[in-house]
Amino acid sequence: MYGVPKDLDLTAFQGSSLETISLGPFIIYFRFAAVKPTGIGVEGDWELVAPDGTVVDRQMEPSKRDAYRIHVLLNRTVVETEVAAPESFSLQFDNCFTLRIFDHSTQYESFEIQPGDVHV
Repeated sequence: MYGVPKDLDLTAFQGSSLETISLGPFIIYFRFAAVKPTGIGVEGDWELVAPDGTVVDRQMEPSKRDAYRIHVLLNRTVVETEVAAPESFSLQFDNCFTLRIFDHSTQYESFEIQPGDVHV
């Protein structure tokens, strides 16, 4: 499926805290502590936006990266979600940082969400 669906259900993430961030060569996983385990695997573009609107981290090739700054979300709770179909969705955390995940590819999977078996 291409494009973030406008009816994407993100309610499972609200009130959940980010427990684990796992890195792979072409994917980053976000695992949340919740009644039902939830997670997002991102193979496409993502960005971390600071409270002042500055992008402090984003998807890039590992060879071009000096460090990850996404760790500021660990053990933080999702307080708000937003769907900006068909381009992106975002999770805002209790430290006022926002994780935005995009679908820019018509050919490849950009992300998956569990539960719900959503693949975009």
